[in-house]
Amino acid sequence: MNMTLSRIVLVLVMGMAVWGMVTWSGTARAAESVPQKGQPVYEKYCLLCHGPEGRGDGPQGQLMKPPAANFKSPQSKNKSDAELLKIIREGHPNSAMTKWAGILSEEDMKQVLSYIRQLAGGPDKGL
Repeated sequence: MNMTLSRIVLVLVMGMAVWGMVTWSGTARAAESVPQKGQPVYEKYCLLCHGPEGRGDGPQGQLMKPPAANFKSPQSKNKSDAELLKIIREGHPNSAMTKWAGILSEEDMKQVLSYIRQLAGGPDKGL
């Protein structure tokens, strides 16, 4: 009886692990498409300041004091997604970064964040 119960538990655990991997890979594939959805939003609303590669070197970004954020810098890469979304939503004090809440949908803001992370090469992993 114990051997049968052990086998059932083993089968259930292995089944959950396989299901988890399938679910995770499906989620990963879906997440890969998000940056591409954010690209047109970025190009329309962000590129003039942050530049085509997110370095803060867009034609308007170079004229700003302080300059537009460079998403590839450690300072930007070390910010959490929540911090960056808050800046996108509410703007950034003492800078020209405007708030986008009310102009962009929540989904657009998340997609543009995903695109920004792609431009930056992702968040720094050491945090």
